[in-house]
Amino acid sequence: MEKMQQTQEDHLHQTLLDLKVKTSVLEVPQVEREKMTSRTMEMVNTYDDNIRNLTWGPVKTSDQGSLPAVDEIKEDPTEHDLVLQDFNAHLVNAGTNPGHPTFFGYVSGGGGTYPASLGAYIPATLATYSGVHGHGKITAIVEMENKLIKWVADLFGYPAGHAGNITSGGSLATLTALAVARDSRELKAADFHRCVIYCSELTHYALEKGLRAVGMREAILKTLPMDQSFKMTAAALEKKIKEDKEAGLLPFLVAATLGTTLTGSVDPVNDIADVCDRHQLWLHVDAAYGGFFALCDEIKQLFVGVERSDSIVVNPHKGLFVSYGVSVLVVRDGEKLRQCCSMEQTPSCFRGCQVFTAEHLNPSELSFELTRPFRGAQMWLPLKVFGVGVFREALKEKLLLARYFYGKLKGTGQFELPLEPELSVVLFRATAPPGVNINNFNQQLLDGLNSDGKIFMTPAVLSDEFYLRVCVLCFRTHIEHIDLCFSLIQEKRLYLWESLRCDA
Repeated sequence: MEKMQQTQEDHLHQTLLDLKVKTSVLEVPQVEREKMTSRTMEMVNTYDDNIRNLTWGPVKTSDQGSLPAVDEIKEDPTEHDLVLQDFNAHLVNAGTNPGHPTFFGYVSGGGGTYPASLGAYIPATLATYSGVHGHGKITAIVEMENKLIKWVADLFGYPAGHAGNITSGGSLATLTALAVARDSRELKAADFHRCVIYCSELTHYALEKGLRAVGMREAILKTLPMDQSFKMTAAALEKKIKEDKEAGLLPFLVAATLGTTLTGSVDPVNDIADVCDRHQLWLHVDAAYGGFFALCDEIKQLFVGVERSDSIVVNPHKGLFVSYGVSVLVVRDGEKLRQCCSMEQTPSCFRGCQVFTAEHLNPSELSFELTRPFRGAQMWLPLKVFGVGVFREALKEKLLLARYFYGKLKGTGQFELPLEPELSVVLFRATAPPGVNINNFNQQLLDGLNSDGKIFMTPAVLSDEFYLRVCVLCFRTHIEHIDLCFSLIQEKRLYLWESLRCDA
């Protein structure tokens, strides 16, 4: 019996030794690691050089004519160089590149300065975890993120007692804010169908997704009429709230926007806050795109009243040019955020560990995430390396580039411009030849511009009217890129105009 037991132990011991040998490849030796890093940096440097030299446009088509199929995951390993070749084919040599200086579509800050990218790489390499206060490295990580959150809160004038978290994006930040608002108002599921959320037609759809995720699918989402500048108005909000109260509904939350995606318009937050105060509604501010323009003294007046909001979302992966996947939520009353996201009792896996204390709030108590990366490094590194001042100047440049572009378009007399840019979005459309539908003409103009691959834009459809839209936010975008964009638009507009006139 003892002999059999010894045989089994020997067999287990040998099996473990064999598995150690087989799995040791996961710990890459220094020499191989340097080779991998070298090959990777060659790819990254080629990408950067081509962007700086405008060798490629923002839309790059594979030199092979068509992309090879993405390889399947297999049981056996693949050489690192072959894997990088696959990455190079699909990520570098093809597709739309939001980091390009002539990428004017959507809202893109450029995909990350180099220190910001290192802020994603280093924590991943060091196996950092930022969920709880701990010892040494973990405590420092949490303190860094707390200082970043305080910096953001101070930027908008939030008082002491706030709390927040650094999350993956505006969608999760918005979802969390909605959950906090729901709980702080002590809403019950039986009343969700009577709860009313007020927004504008241009409010980001993350709000609707968030309502569904927090169990308020039955709530009533009402879009308010906008003024000529595509802003929510306090008068329309006041009127609608009174009507809804008289109808037996439960006005609950207002979502204002500092920089709508389509038009860049800024809602009058201070006036909206007055209405929310009178009727005891939660005021949430979506500043995902426009928030960090608060660094610019020239437009400080647009942010008056933000300090009165109950919650705010702002995206460093837009206005601070960090890598994608970094958003900041701040809640004015931090205790409400903690009550929503924390557990009533210490989880069993943490009992006996001094991590949940009254002295230190853990990020996992201020967020729905438990296992969370050190996202703050992507903000911390560039802010420390460059200083805040250069970001202020970069955002000022984007504001002025938008006004410069607007002025060039206006000076031609050949474009309709529905509003002057408040931030860095410019809406416009070319006038059409007689007898030609203006919407169709501008759709063709946009298609022609994007098909060349030299610039990339996205449209804005407002009240069934089709506009072209340029968003200037990439940190690499400068005046020469705006001049290129303008000249290409003029060239393509003239070509299209002449071709349609000939066909007529």
